[in-house]
Amino acid sequence: MTEPAQYQADNQQALTVSTVTALRSEPGALPDVVPFITACNKESKAHLKLYSRTRQASDEADKAGEQAAEADQQRDELEAEHETIQAEHPHRTAARPRQWLIAVAALVLDAVACYFAAEALGAGQQETLAWAGLFLALLGVAEIALDHYSEGHRLAWRCTAAALTCFIVLLGVLRFSFLVTVGNEGMIAATVGTVLFTIATTGFVLIGYRALRLAETGRAWQARRRLRAQAKEAAAAHARHAQLADRRDALARAYLNRVRLQLLQACPGIAVAQAEQALWAHLTGRNPR
Repeated sequence: MTEPAQYQADNQQALTVSTVTALRSEPGALPDVVPFITACNKESKAHLKLYSRTRQASDEADKAGEQAAEADQQRDELEAEHETIQAEHPHRTAARPRQWLIAVAALVLDAVACYFAAEALGAGQQETLAWAGLFLALLGVAEIALDHYSEGHRLAWRCTAAALTCFIVLLGVLRFSFLVTVGNEGMIAATVGTVLFTIATTGFVLIGYRALRLAETGRAWQARRRLRAQAKEAAAAHARHAQLADRRDALARAYLNRVRLQLLQACPGIAVAQAEQALWAHLTGRNPR
């Protein structure tokens, strides 16, 4: 027998002996496959490199799993914080940016009515636009004040509502004056136009106020933004963990396929399945030894 053949035979005999010894473990426990892995890696540099890559991928997957778990924990904490803040104002559940957009849109629809009211002041075009902008701003401030004072400030809310009502009536008077001055249809047409514009102004103001009343508070909005950002981060962490786990499993399968022949030759009978299970657990980090 030549020297290489003699070395291979001796190595195979040592591999068999070490594997049989490794499989003698406690009942129900996975066998210790480290002696088999050591002997197998000494037999081939390709096995050693693949084993090293597999264990590195396993460590990276474990680290990614820990990061995903930490991200989940932070997400759960932010979710609890958001629910606590939201519980202080259970009726304010609508998204804040959307509700403010609705309020602004409703306010903009009052621009025509405010422009007609500003025309009654008899100023130039720029002054009329300035007055119309001021009227719109006052309506917007009144809506925000009503929303602010609606939480436990009933007297201030009533005063603001009364002032807003008087202001809307004043706008109606200005519009009536303008329509009577420039119109040729008479008092009835001017009155009808004034009433319609006043009803529209009041309706749009109520729509804006209602939108603000349903909007979540600033604290709840910020908490929801943090929660949403953390949820995205947690999802990304899980995706990265899944990707690294797939890479680890692919390398582990490749290593297991390469050494399965040696495993079949070294392990006695039914112990092959047990050894493969222990080897897979070792390679994927589920039973590192």
